[in-house]
Amino acid sequence: MGDNQNPMTSQHLTYEDKYRHVARDTERRMEDTIAMAHQCNDLGDQTLAMLAIQREKLLGVDQDLDFINSSLQRAEYHLHSMESWGGAIGNYFRGQPKPERSGTFAAKHARKHRVDEKGPPCPPSVWRGSKLDEMKVQKFMEDNKLHSFFDGEFVMYLCSNAGARASVSKACADCVVLTNLRAFEIAGGKRVAADGKNKDFALRSVECAELIKGTLMNYDRVRITMWGGRTYDLSFWNRKSSVFMLWVLNRIPVNSRKWNGVPSMETASASRRAREAREAARGARSGKRLSEPTEGESEIQKMAREHNAKIDDHLDDLSAILDNVAFKAKMIGDEVREQNKLTKHINERVEETQIRLKASDKRGRKLLRS
Repeated sequence: MGDNQNPMTSQHLTYEDKYRHVARDTERRMEDTIAMAHQCNDLGDQTLAMLAIQREKLLGVDQDLDFINSSLQRAEYHLHSMESWGGAIGNYFRGQPKPERSGTFAAKHARKHRVDEKGPPCPPSVWRGSKLDEMKVQKFMEDNKLHSFFDGEFVMYLCSNAGARASVSKACADCVVLTNLRAFEIAGGKRVAADGKNKDFALRSVECAELIKGTLMNYDRVRITMWGGRTYDLSFWNRKSSVFMLWVLNRIPVNSRKWNGVPSMETASASRRAREAREAARGARSGKRLSEPTEGESEIQKMAREHNAKIDDHLDDLSAILDNVAFKAKMIGDEVREQNKLTKHINERVEETQIRLKASDKRGRKLLRS
């Protein structure tokens, strides 16, 4: 019976031992809670990545409908010529039909932005397109475990900090990489934490970017600000490379706005308010916290003070993680809401295309019977 006795009910334990047991149990539960919050944060990243890939597929379908309608327009033009002499003569004087206006979701909801559409020239140290395929960059990164690619993720830009003529191994060991989902930096063959903690960031979260010019001994840095207020730094050894990548990163939020896909201003402002409240609460706790022992302090008071300090630190960490999780949850909600609009738009276009296709088919069959 004595082996199954709860240690907290033992009469031989002092108050200090009981408090120490409760404190350890509380800290363990807090650490478990923080670990679960990190899992939720990682799950949010994966969900946003999958939604971004799904969005690209939907936008591709929307664009394909433009090509289908363009082909239908040419078919209707030729059917009009074949149905009667009057139609043929009218088409002869009217000429080829003018291209239809794009009916994509992006075209209908485009907003005007003052952005340099031309942009700076792409320097040789920035690899893209066929150069990436030729050097087999993605395969090299996967084989050397430099990056774990999601299904549907691919490299768009690789900015080599090892020189324009570096081999793929040297270029991938010191570079900045932009995929269609995220951006990250590699230095010395290892991933670099862009903000001291996270080793990459989602392009979907980019609000703006600014150039911090380096000196003779320091690289240029491009500082990226997220919609949630966080900042990330990417390093570039070449000024032309940093200017080009700055333009690319600043194009991301503009391209997203073309279909109203950025996080809503309510989402961004709510995240900022939550972060400011958390910083204010942390400052208030720091002001009240007793970091130094008081005169005549007992052993149990000392343990309580140290335990409270640890719990405050854990609460600060947990608050920061949950703030990030909440922002990503709101971003997921915004993304799903916009994709629902996009899906509805595609369904309407498909119905309209089907009507035109049936009408053209009916006209063609009639011509064959005549």
